[in-house]
Amino acid sequence: MVNKITSSFLTLILLVSFNFQIKAQTSNSDIQAGKLNHNSVQFLNAKAKWQNFYRNTNAIIGLSSDSIYGLADKCIFTLLNNRQVPIGGLKHEGVFPSYSYKDFNGFWAWDSWKHAFALAGIDSELAKNSIRSMFDYQDEFGMVADCIFPDSSENNWRNTKPPLAAWAVLEIYRQKLDTAFVVEMFPKLIKYHNWWYLHRDHNNNGLCEYGSTDGTLLAAKWESGWDNAVRFDSAKLLQNNEKAWSMNQESVDLNSYLYVEKKCLAGLAKVCGRNSLADSIEVDAIKLAALIQKFMWDDVQGFYFDIDIDTKKHIRVLEPSGWIPLWAGIANKEQAKLIRDHIMNPSEFNTYVPFPTVAANNSRFNPEKGYWRGPVWLDQAYFAINGLRKYGYNNEADSLMVKIFRNCEGLLDPNKPIRENYHPLTGKGLNAEHFSWSAAHILMMIRESSPNKY
Repeated sequence: MVNKITSSFLTLILLVSFNFQIKAQTSNSDIQAGKLNHNSVQFLNAKAKWQNFYRNTNAIIGLSSDSIYGLADKCIFTLLNNRQVPIGGLKHEGVFPSYSYKDFNGFWAWDSWKHAFALAGIDSELAKNSIRSMFDYQDEFGMVADCIFPDSSENNWRNTKPPLAAWAVLEIYRQKLDTAFVVEMFPKLIKYHNWWYLHRDHNNNGLCEYGSTDGTLLAAKWESGWDNAVRFDSAKLLQNNEKAWSMNQESVDLNSYLYVEKKCLAGLAKVCGRNSLADSIEVDAIKLAALIQKFMWDDVQGFYFDIDIDTKKHIRVLEPSGWIPLWAGIANKEQAKLIRDHIMNPSEFNTYVPFPTVAANNSRFNPEKGYWRGPVWLDQAYFAINGLRKYGYNNEADSLMVKIFRNCEGLLDPNKPIRENYHPLTGKGLNAEHFSWSAAHILMMIRESSPNKY
């Protein structure tokens, strides 16, 4: 991989390091006076760091195509260019969603977990600090804010985001075997995990709901990360306690994430030498998987759905939330086959760019203006592709990934930015440019793809 990097690209990498690391350690007058140069200690240290960065990337990519290398380069550069050193209320470095959009000047919890997972084997310190930055503000009850900003008075405590923190921490450990980091984070992760069951399980049945702290439905939808998803169109709020409300539906994606978190927490508990706690968490994971299977699988549609708390009926909207149990490893083989059939159906999810956020044949499908009502988000595409691989559907996973890489506008063009999401029928790039979690999930897809396919 190192010999494939162009000198111009390495220069860009070094400039990113220059902006986000060296500048933080050097006065503006020194920069303006031109005292930093290619022979400076700071520059040489940066150069050594990013050359090592690429040696790590070599082990991750493992593909031979120049176009795939170029895409991986663009993803890495996108993440680095969105890097932010500590400033004001941002006590650790992290990654902005996009420097090109004025409102993305902070760190978001869901985004940070995803960035950290992708960066774990590339820049472990940035990955670890992305996790730390969010937990710097964990409250006494265990909640993690939705997003944090240099001005901490602007932090959003109306809601949190889907729980994937332990998933990211375990990946950092797998890549670097950093036991000290696991010991540091484990009690915070447990407290956050338990928070969901204390504040987002309205009927205490072991299945959680998305909600808010201020009693607004808008914030509850934000908590899902799926701001205006079709499945929430008829949702209402139920009060759990003085500062906690839940939507009146138990969401399959949330509970699948919580299942994965339990599996990851069990692994992290073993790293900490707490084997009995690990065994207990494993038992809880088995119980949760059984609840998801019993109540959220729909034999008629062959898919997983959210549940209306009052009627106990499925909210039958075909959305990517229904394949999260595939990614989580909860589905059995027959269920996986039926989910695969939905994914491969051109009238539902196998569109020009696969994986729209609601099936293309839904009457409320609206990619141009829908945000989470049709556009392709690459995190949800990743969960589907990774899930297909878990059940042996590698050919399907490869073909869908190639469609994404070829048909998303400008994705393979080094001069075009990675976008926040994409139009599933035309491939048009939508919303923010230089979007970090899109870059993160493309890197995950590349890392996990079958070699020598391109």
